[in-house]
Amino acid sequence: MLYEVSEWQSTGSGLYYCNNVKDMAHGSGKWWIPARILNLTPAAFVEFLIREYKPDRISYNEEKNFLYYAWTTPENCHKWKLYINKQARKVNYQI
Repeated sequence: MLYEVSEWQSTGSGLYYCNNVKDMAHGSGKWWIPARILNLTPAAFVEFLIREYKPDRISYNEEKNFLYYAWTTPENCHKWKLYINKQARKVNYQI
């Protein structure tokens, strides 16, 4: 299955999120998949995401190896969705 993210707004927080939720039980939403698609180290990926797509909330839990990022408005979230899906298609990244 080709990697493809979707976007949504949380009804609780009002924040906008973007991730692959098609098969979470088998790891489709792992935060490092976009880094692999872009051929970036995890640290370079985080720097790229912050610099280019400007999430309003971002944090990392080392114990759980979980990167959390979200936006307060839909524009940058949508730009991220379009970009990472295009890159996944370009390299045919299968999950």
